[in-house]
Amino acid sequence: MASITDVAKRAGVGVSTVSKVMNNYSNISEATRKRVLDAVEELNYVPNAVASALSSKSSRRVALVVFINNQRQAIDEINMQYLFGAVNRAKEMKLEVLTVFSTELDGMSASQISRHFASLRIQAIILYGLSKENEEFHELIENDAYPFVVVDAPLEGPRISYVTVDHTKAQYDMMIHMIDEHNPKSVLYLAGRRNGYVTDLRLQGAVDACLERNVHLNAHYANFSETEAIAMTHKHAHDSNVIVCASDLMAIGAVSALKHMDIFRPVCGYDGITLLGYINYRIETVKQDFYDISVNAINAVMSLLEGNPGEGIIVPHRIIKISYEDVIM
Repeated sequence: MASITDVAKRAGVGVSTVSKVMNNYSNISEATRKRVLDAVEELNYVPNAVASALSSKSSRRVALVVFINNQRQAIDEINMQYLFGAVNRAKEMKLEVLTVFSTELDGMSASQISRHFASLRIQAIILYGLSKENEEFHELIENDAYPFVVVDAPLEGPRISYVTVDHTKAQYDMMIHMIDEHNPKSVLYLAGRRNGYVTDLRLQGAVDACLERNVHLNAHYANFSETEAIAMTHKHAHDSNVIVCASDLMAIGAVSALKHMDIFRPVCGYDGITLLGYINYRIETVKQDFYDISVNAINAVMSLLEGNPGEGIIVPHRIIKISYEDVIM
């Protein structure tokens, strides 16, 4: 097995430089970084600490990779609930978890990300918010680089599990509820990001419901952005009877726009964040239990680490209304 000294000799640098490259230090030139990474690849180098960790059943470290959506204008309650659930359940199961935000990995190739996780002694990865555009992680998944648990993306394999609510059914249920209650001729539907797994699933549920009830659907991507939801509402609300949003933040944006326009339209959201309780407007929503979803993700990653095959786990959803009293109790 190659050593860090072998890598340093092959790359023509010092051992400390190899260590800095492996730990993604920023003060390394691209030319030097490339020489080191090429040497790592050629020699199939794995840090000694990783090799010993992989050979020890007592050391189980899991990366919690959180993909950041910079379009959100509010504190990300959803990701905080994910992390609380994961950390608390991991403690019960004697797993060590390390939180990694996607911005830390920007600009890295799949092989660089893999080596970065190897340097951190990671043995399995949970992904929160993976989109179809995250090509490097899709490459890692396809290469079976680690056991993966993916939250909110229906990907399965021998060492891949997923945990999610049934987003198509949940959005269908919400849309049917709004149609039956308000009898609209046209629904404005504000979808999430293009190329997002949950966006496609929720949009399908909205389409299915409107086709079933013979209601016109006017759908637009608003990127889970409160600001974009405001703009879309200003543009399309006059021609719609109901506004259905694929996230609560977009619903809050739609309500803000309606108040500015001085018109009323029934609005519903999706997620069930507590921020809805502070809005003086009747907004129903699809409630997801993000804490429980993450507990299930930790259970799934432990199952993979114990050698069990990947599985799909569906977590229940509910249609609720969050009031101010719910928030303060």
